[in-house]
Amino acid sequence: MKIARNIKLCCALLLLLPLLAQAELKILIGVDPADEVGKNNVDRVISSIPELNSALGSKVFSNQSSNLTDVLRSTRTQENDIIIGPPHIIASAISHHYQVLARNEADADFVLIARPDIKKLDDIAGKRLYLTQQDSTRTYVAKGMLIENNIDIKSIKQVTYGKTSGAGLFALAANLTDMTIASREEAQSWILANPGQGVIIKTSRRIPAGMALVVKSDTSEAVRKIILKWASSSTNGVGKFRATTNEDVTQYRYIASLGILTPASLSGVQTVTADEVSKLVAKGVTVVDTRSAKEYQLAHIAGAINAAYVEHSLKERDFDPKLDDYSAIAALPKEKAVIFLCNGTECWKSYKASKIALQLGFTQIYWFRGGMPEWQEKSLPTKTGS
Repeated sequence: MKIARNIKLCCALLLLLPLLAQAELKILIGVDPADEVGKNNVDRVISSIPELNSALGSKVFSNQSSNLTDVLRSTRTQENDIIIGPPHIIASAISHHYQVLARNEADADFVLIARPDIKKLDDIAGKRLYLTQQDSTRTYVAKGMLIENNIDIKSIKQVTYGKTSGAGLFALAANLTDMTIASREEAQSWILANPGQGVIIKTSRRIPAGMALVVKSDTSEAVRKIILKWASSSTNGVGKFRATTNEDVTQYRYIASLGILTPASLSGVQTVTADEVSKLVAKGVTVVDTRSAKEYQLAHIAGAINAAYVEHSLKERDFDPKLDDYSAIAALPKEKAVIFLCNGTECWKSYKASKIALQLGFTQIYWFRGGMPEWQEKSLPTKTGS
């Protein structure tokens, strides 16, 4: 009997090990200022965190940010155990070793709405466009619709990046812009309230529009079940999330394709993989890490130089280099081969640095497009600190 009890006790302890190992969790909540429903859900999430603390038996630390550029960066560095955010944040996270666990039921299709004199999307050339902040779902969808119609955003006379769709519709009514992005419901309500002032000229496919939750891929099954129960509980009101499906994952990957990824190649620059970088490093080629000093200190390729720069230009092929400071790049010896990297296929810093180096006359430029996420995925060696 005593042996049997001991066996049962051991089995129970084994079941608890995943939870005991989870000493603490970090949750980041990304808030899209253009998403009124999502903003309302944030308070509910934060107020219910004590329940998650209790269920896990561990400390849960939460942080929230409406700086979606920084939230996107954190999906690549994997510094949080759980991320709750709008669709494009989730799309980025699942590309960087997170798995989507739950989402709310909200779906939406978005529209490009324009002044009545614009009859078709091609007419936007030479006109004005209002978008929400650069790293937002609505802006990704808008750019995706333009690309689908072979419209280069550089052909647009003026692109203004603001905070909310409401401001874009206001600008349309005040003749401060010629086109903006909004959900179809918002646009239809606005058209009814402002007859004759705008028309819908392009509609996106229906995509997830509310908040969703991802966890790190190595999160134990036991912890996942607790988090899912917490997120879907009707008592704590965390947006009443539901478990996600394979179709949901497909939808998020579609969103990632719209506005996140850098070009696959850059003329005049050789794109390389992690294995190729490893061989080049062995031959003494200099690695230039364009990420922030904080990211560099967390993990970097041994021997890499940190040449961080403040990025103000748009995440586009034809970015304006005058908006950024490339002095750290210009100071590098141009006669030596260099490898530029940052935070993966959706990080534009290394793309821009490679293009600037080409213009500055560097003789041999390698672009490690996959960056640190690919390097770490291959389990290649890294260093910490400066």
